[in-house]
Amino acid sequence: MAPAPWAALLQSRNVNTTNPVTVSDYLAAQWVNPADILSILLLLGPDIVQGAVAQLAGRTITPVAFSFGWVAYAARALLNAVGDGSLMPNTDMTNTLVIGARSGHIRTTKTWVLGRLLRDGDDRVDEEMGGREQAHVPPGTTGLKPTEAAKDKGKDKEWEALRVSVYQLVPQAEQGTAHGTPTVDWVWLSGYVMILIQLCISIIPWIISNEWGTFMIAVCGNLLALVEGSLPQWKSEKWAAGPRTGSATVTITQGNGSRHAMLILGTKGEGLDLEILALGTRTKSAGRLTRISTAVLALLWLALLGTVAGLKTDTWYLMGIGLLGSVQNVIAAGAPRKPSAMGFHIRLIETISNKKVAAVLKEVESKYEFVGTSLVPVFFPGGLRVKSEEDIEFWRKAQDKRMNPNNWGTRIDRIPEKVEEQLDEKDAINFVTKEVIGETSS
Repeated sequence: MAPAPWAALLQSRNVNTTNPVTVSDYLAAQWVNPADILSILLLLGPDIVQGAVAQLAGRTITPVAFSFGWVAYAARALLNAVGDGSLMPNTDMTNTLVIGARSGHIRTTKTWVLGRLLRDGDDRVDEEMGGREQAHVPPGTTGLKPTEAAKDKGKDKEWEALRVSVYQLVPQAEQGTAHGTPTVDWVWLSGYVMILIQLCISIIPWIISNEWGTFMIAVCGNLLALVEGSLPQWKSEKWAAGPRTGSATVTITQGNGSRHAMLILGTKGEGLDLEILALGTRTKSAGRLTRISTAVLALLWLALLGTVAGLKTDTWYLMGIGLLGSVQNVIAAGAPRKPSAMGFHIRLIETISNKKVAAVLKEVESKYEFVGTSLVPVFFPGGLRVKSEEDIEFWRKAQDKRMNPNNWGTRIDRIPEKVEEQLDEKDAINFVTKEVIGETSS
């Protein structure tokens, strides 16, 4: 066995690491070969592993490296597959809303991929602003103090109360990749790079001292990770949007108080139905293959845990392999990505912003009908009020257009008004008839 780099230093201090007797002996032995703590570390961090797989799933192979946390995650995956039948986690972006422009329906989504799309979009907007915005003056105040105004002169961007980023779908013929299939980016490639680095490290003790146990564990761990992360259930859950025949125009935002909204223009016959994806109503529970696979994989991970616990030599190499894998998992789970890398093949065509939310919604409605009116109850839950005759007339026409009958029929909350009008007409006719009859008889 090749000693750890500092083993000679410990032995020179008259410490017995081979047959420990004293406390110092046991501590020194643990630092020479930390086998016990290594087996415990394999049980930590299942949430990171699940997030990494959720981020990278979508292609045939999901390259998530072997790391601490895989054993615990395997047990959780088995429980989820047998229980509610889902492997994907819920979104970490709370109160993510998907609003249909024409229907006006507001859906609160827990879908992971939609939450990440909005999170990364918000981060890009914040980065573009980059602290260069002028200070926000709340309504009802007289303005900035002289010292604050002096500091504000160097800012070259006006305060944005709301920004709407408008996207259109990129045709599959132009993109070359189907909607719902992620493109390859550096985050996806990092998995393969890290696996290669892990294998290179694991082979060192085999070359130096003919200890092949570390290499075997690294190979088996990465193989199990690739198989578990590439189960077909991941892809079917992540893109549970029904037939890919296009989607209506939708807006994704966190609503009132948020400063950013993503407007995705629908295209007939192209793309995913984001309104269906928002609620995951087409998600299929884990089938028999997924349940059997997760059960077998959980047993294999437990066997690997036992093997790691029995390894008493060169464990620092395995510690480094697990640590590097955890770094890759953290990066994969949290790194911002372009929409195409998440399976959304969309192109930014314009941004609409203003220091007043009402002005943004008005401009959005004037360019993309029904979008502005669909966002009014979201950003103004207490109701939007306007003063000028121009704004009053604009919003009257916009509301009338939304309330008018369309291809789907008449809104039922508009029917009573028509019934009352018909009743009034009947009452008027009856009244006139009675008057005429009375005059004739007299």
